[in-house]
Amino acid sequence: MTVPMPPGATAQEILCPYCLEVISYDEQQLFVRNDKQLFEELHVDRRISPLRLADTLRSAYQRCDNSEDGQAHYIPVPYLTNGSPLTVAMVGDSATGKTHLLTQMIAEIADGGLKRYGLQMQSVNPQDHQTFMTERVERLRSGTMLEHTRSAGAFAAFVDALLLSRPDGLARPVAFFDLAGEDLRRTDALTRFMVGVDALIFVVDPLRALPMPYLDPLRGDLGYTRGGDPAFQTVLDRLPRAAGQYLGVAAAVVINKSDLVRFEPPVDRWLGEPPPERRIAERFAEESRDAYSFLRHHTGQAWVGPFDSVLRCTLHFASATGSHDHEGRFPYGTRPLRVLEPLVSVLAMCGLLDDGTEDGPAAVGL
Repeated sequence: MTVPMPPGATAQEILCPYCLEVISYDEQQLFVRNDKQLFEELHVDRRISPLRLADTLRSAYQRCDNSEDGQAHYIPVPYLTNGSPLTVAMVGDSATGKTHLLTQMIAEIADGGLKRYGLQMQSVNPQDHQTFMTERVERLRSGTMLEHTRSAGAFAAFVDALLLSRPDGLARPVAFFDLAGEDLRRTDALTRFMVGVDALIFVVDPLRALPMPYLDPLRGDLGYTRGGDPAFQTVLDRLPRAAGQYLGVAAAVVINKSDLVRFEPPVDRWLGEPPPERRIAERFAEESRDAYSFLRHHTGQAWVGPFDSVLRCTLHFASATGSHDHEGRFPYGTRPLRVLEPLVSVLAMCGLLDDGTEDGPAAVGL
């Protein structure tokens, strides 16, 4: 039977986050996952109540008609029926800590970290979100190091998607992508995904960027050498310049693993700062000035390339785990430091934080 849209939903054309083709809600292409996690067509009893229908569609997917080379991809139905989606992608080479950083961001959102900014959170797909919380968040919090992101093949893949709602009722799905470093260096169809992304979070690894001699033993153990991040330039070269000489996406640059340089000024100050609740534009501008000066003083131009290329961009100090791992584990657990601030910054730039507040989020990144 034809499956109506969920009550209160709105139909609109959006870009499929995988193939960048236009897609809208199609009741003829709905699927659910069975007990073996395989997609099968959704069949709905005609007598189903509106309440049960809405609950069923929360866990349903729509198959995109634009699958290339026979590789089908499926989008959660709430992603198609709840306002204009916002896509956030992590950018950085392998082993920069992107996966740990993104995991801790989503964990803090699930713990209510965005409530202070007036944002409420629901999962876009409850099953996918619970899988993410079990396989990533709980493992990391228990002290287990997560595996590096593997190549996704021809398409980008959702890490998780959340529905964020403002007090005025505006709701937008926010989808998170964590591409492998080797994928970000490619210039084929996969990096085409970057053309349609709304916000980028560039991740700087101190072991690759900073010259401090006390980092050399750890660099040697891991086989790292100092130099620029090729993923940064590949992505910057691929994005369209919609704002004159600048890129029009929202962006944040995060000096991750800042615990490794926690005693360096101004890192020592910012790692101890509580989350900003008021005057966030002013606070992020101050942190951006300090982080930019810190990178330019210790590194070359390449590490601040995103800030110089993107029209609205902030810079941040953060640590996903609070300490370095030992043989694949964090023996004292993890202690994330300032992991949510970069995301709060890009959410403000993209209009999800209320521009009418005295905090001035509309000025973030300017």
